[in-house]
Amino acid sequence: MPSPAFVASKALLGYGAGFFLGSGSPVTYTQISELASITMPAFDVAFVDVTNLGSPDTTEESIPGMKTPGVMEMTGNFVGDNSQMTVDTIMSARTIFPFMVTLPISGNKTVTATGFGYFTKREIGPMEPNKKVDFKVSVKVAGAVVFTVA
Repeated sequence: MPSPAFVASKALLGYGAGFFLGSGSPVTYTQISELASITMPAFDVAFVDVTNLGSPDTTEESIPGMKTPGVMEMTGNFVGDNSQMTVDTIMSARTIFPFMVTLPISGNKTVTATGFGYFTKREIGPMEPNKKVDFKVSVKVAGAVVFTVA
């Protein structure tokens, strides 16, 4: 059996990934342009203290509670097109929206993550004479995210 040091990696590149805003019924998705990075949200599982007066060996006990979805972070190049400027409209209205993230993988397949969220932050800049203008947004996930591979 070969050593793990000699096994070819199956790592993925993020190239070709996209974040899509959903709207309407049925939902149609529009990609936010010029994104350079997408970080999927982490989630935490709460612990519920179930310690009681008879807990074995005077040891605290806990059980897993509900998952807490995290925040998705995205950065890119600010170009001021409709897909980027829509963020302000959605954010000002405090709207929960459907989203989709896609990531092409080997074998002509795509990982797709879908869920609902709302914008919590939008940042443009810095604006400097010899540097591109950055675009940054944060999306708080508002429930479960479903991953599929097809």
